[in-house]
Amino acid sequence: MTQSKTKELINTIKTKDSLTAVRVAMELNELQDKTTGQLIELVGTMDANMKLLATKVLELEKRYERF
Repeated sequence: MTQSKTKELINTIKTKDSLTAVRVAMELNELQDKTTGQLIELVGTMDANMKLLATKVLELEKRYERF
């Protein structure tokens, strides 16, 4: 949502309960953004670990073939 649309939405709110609901929704959205960021970081770490594991397996296979 663009900043102008957000301002427009807030200006149309007339009751305190509506304003509270919007604030709660925005806070939930912020928490969801943080969670999504953490998930992206976790997947990146898992990807790096899988690549490292694959490299180690290949190295062990090469050593095994020598014997």
